[in-house]
Amino acid sequence: MSESRVTLEGEGGRLEGWPDITEGLRQLLTEAFEHKARRVVVLDPDFVQWPWSDPDLLHHLAQWGRLGGRRLEMLAPSYGACARRHPRFLQWRQHFDHLLTIGSFEPREVGPEWPACLMAATEGPVLRLLEFEDGRATWARSGPHAAVERRSVFDFFDAISQRSTPAWPYTQLGL
Repeated sequence: MSESRVTLEGEGGRLEGWPDITEGLRQLLTEAFEHKARRVVVLDPDFVQWPWSDPDLLHHLAQWGRLGGRRLEMLAPSYGACARRHPRFLQWRQHFDHLLTIGSFEPREVGPEWPACLMAATEGPVLRLLEFEDGRATWARSGPHAAVERRSVFDFFDAISQRSTPAWPYTQLGL
């Protein structure tokens, strides 16, 4: 995988290719955490491409989590690949699992055209994947387009969340 050198500047734009999308997600998530967004929602088929094990992102995520009253909400059909790909995120969960709401859903219940990747923060940045195979996404952080896109992402996320079930527990209870 090639290194991305994308820097997100301005109100919004496009990202081409998975290295740029992953870097864009890292920058937008960091921005949301630094600006103390109360709610950050993320949706993906498996979160493998996401920067959840990036040490700098986890530092910002921990600082954000210490503020209180914050929620990181995740939705995916399954989390097995994410657990294998992001061991640092699992370590972070030891101390901050209480900030997470994690759900799973059946893709067929959502429909064939469900977005493969979404990220939005209250009064913060938003990213929407347009094409999964080659990796094309749009992002926005301010302006009228961002407000409309943010509302659309939150509405879609909340609709799926209502049909989801709790998933990926941090601890396994057994007898």
